[in-house]
Amino acid sequence: MAILLPKFSIMEKIPFFGDAISSTARAVQYIFDQNLLTIFYPIETDPAHPTLYPWLMAACWKLFGRTLLVSHLYAYFWYLFLIFIFYKIAKLFIVDKADVNKTLLLFIAMPTALSMSAMMLNTTAVMAFFLLAIYSLLTKNNKWFLVSTILMMLTHMQAPFFLLALAATDFFLSMKEKSFIVWFKERFVFYVLPFAVLVAWLTLHYLHTGWLVLSPNYSDADKLNGFSQYAKSLLIMAWRLVDFGMITFYIIFIYALFKKLGDKKLQQVWLILAIVICGLMAIFLENTIGHRYFLVLGLMMIIIVMNALQYFAPRQKNILYVLLLLSLVFGNFLYYPGKTIGDGNLVYLGYFNLAKTIKNDFSDTTVFYSYAPIANPSQLMYLNDEGLKTERINGQNLDSIPAIIQSNLNAEFSESDKQYLAQHFYGKSYTKGSVYVNVFLNPKFYKKPEGWKLRVPSGFENSMIEMKSKIKN
Repeated sequence: MAILLPKFSIMEKIPFFGDAISSTARAVQYIFDQNLLTIFYPIETDPAHPTLYPWLMAACWKLFGRTLLVSHLYAYFWYLFLIFIFYKIAKLFIVDKADVNKTLLLFIAMPTALSMSAMMLNTTAVMAFFLLAIYSLLTKNNKWFLVSTILMMLTHMQAPFFLLALAATDFFLSMKEKSFIVWFKERFVFYVLPFAVLVAWLTLHYLHTGWLVLSPNYSDADKLNGFSQYAKSLLIMAWRLVDFGMITFYIIFIYALFKKLGDKKLQQVWLILAIVICGLMAIFLENTIGHRYFLVLGLMMIIIVMNALQYFAPRQKNILYVLLLLSLVFGNFLYYPGKTIGDGNLVYLGYFNLAKTIKNDFSDTTVFYSYAPIANPSQLMYLNDEGLKTERINGQNLDSIPAIIQSNLNAEFSESDKQYLAQHFYGKSYTKGSVYVNVFLNPKFYKKPEGWKLRVPSGFENSMIEMKSKIKN
């Protein structure tokens, strides 16, 4: 029997969203339905991730109830764990306690970290384990390093990238004292054991599904990128690092490098981690390069910059700190026209109120077709039937679909698709903050509604869209 928890209205209004549907909600629901007796995703939606995170969430559902509140509290535990490890690393490099607390405030204001606190997603857990592994490496705590890397491998399929980055960093920290052969002999076990855990998972996964890591359900990483796409992916990653107000940190970081301010070893560790992680990910990732994949690099950059500020004059230090804090605060609201809204900051939350308005404007039987992150079942988003009824377009001809939703949450609608819908369908726009949702009704199925009007993109928005299209092509 589930243990009853008090109500927290805000947490109960934020549903599962985006990748959390495929990477968490489906797995949690399946494991929950199987009474915790499976460790796999439903086969038809399996992205190959290990299921430590969703299995534990399913266990929480069994104990406390299948609710959004329980899901958010579970996710928030990982966020607090991430804060704790961040605080421990900050104390290693920042002397004054007041400055450590200021560093913690920057973490709390960081848009991507704040966004992830609202997301029930396995990325938060893998980032927490990755950050714990970095802390263990810096403090030479072999026990916790081994524990964190093994748990990392059981959480997310990007963990091997992080493990290789840790190995490169580990060798760098020892290279002045040990040759590679000596280092390899001493540290071999700390990397072979996490790798063995990964191999064990992949073996079980293959026996269950018939494939290892190249999912038939997800096509973004099923081939190696060519040189041109590799370069584009690196540029996207560079933008992800400086986006949402983080650019001010990198400006100070570059200045500190030039002036030789701050802890040199910490700066070098960050550079090695960034080069290895981005260099490896760019081999495979093409379209789904999210801000959250680089969260640890952003958190480490906050510590690096605050470490460097210790060497500035008090007045300069205070001015720069205020600038950094304001940069992050404003980053939580950053949106520029033409941008596809992701989950890197909390701007996407505006969609949920729009969805309620749209639902009230249409009958309960209306089914809207779209792409992710909108076209997901209400039972997976809200854990009930209160959301919109949606279906995926899945290659259907647009002119055969009765009702379509297109938004700046969607990246899959091409510009020609948008033009076709605007010219051949009845359209109405709903807006909330930076989020817009266009509802299109097919004249073959609906009469023209009165007073319907589509939003008109500004010239700047059109130019941004055109520039993005040229870069992509």
